[in-house]
Parts: sequence; C-alpha cells; structure tokens
Amino acid sequence: MNTDQKMALVDIGHPKHLDKFINDEEDDVRAQIAREGNDSHRDILVKDKSSLVRRIVAIHGNDSHREKLLDDPKWEVRTAVAALGNEQHAKDLLDDEDPRVSQTAKDRLKKLGEKK
Repeated sequence: MNTDQKMALVDIGHPKHLDKFINDEEDDVRAQIAREGNDSHRDILVKDKSSLVRRIVAIHGNDSHREKLLDDPKWEVRTAVAALGNEQHAKDLLDDEDPRVSQTAKDRLKKLGEKK
C-alpha cells in the first residue's frame, strides 16, 4: 500500500486504520494520525522519533502531552509547547536556550494574562 492510500485511510479516522498505521515507517502517516487520532494515539506518538510528529502531538494533544515534550531536543517542538501549553509550560520555557522558544513563551504568558 502506498503512502497516499494509507493517508486516505487515516483521513477516514476509523480507529482500526489509525491503530494499524501508528507505527508506519512514513513520518507523514504518523503525523496525520497525531492530527486525526485521539489522546491514546498521541500517548504513543509523543515519543516518536520524528520531530514533525512530536510537534503535531504538541499542537493537537493535551497538557499532559505537552508536559512530556517540554525538554524535547528540537526547538520547533518546544515552540509548539510554549505557544499552546498552560501557564506553567510557558514559565518553564521562558529561559529556553533558543530565543524563538523563549519569545514564544513570553508571548503566551502575555496572552494568558490578558484572559484573566
């Protein structure tokens, strides 16, 4: 089965298709499962070898997933955590070594402060 066929099945969103392809060799297939799947799928994909997949978990997952990604080696993943995480996540990333992450954390704290 080629990648396009797998992606079409994943897009349908049926749990049996998502479960079948969660360990697929193609990053794009696993990334689509991170988008379309549920928290149980993201519980597995939060540890994925691909930073693309982990970033999508940070975007579409919950605070528990973002908590696990706070120390991710890739700045793109940490930026997603900073942008979408809770107040504590943003505070934890304020002093990140990468200025893109720390700026995103500052922006997130400002946005969260405006909501109060």
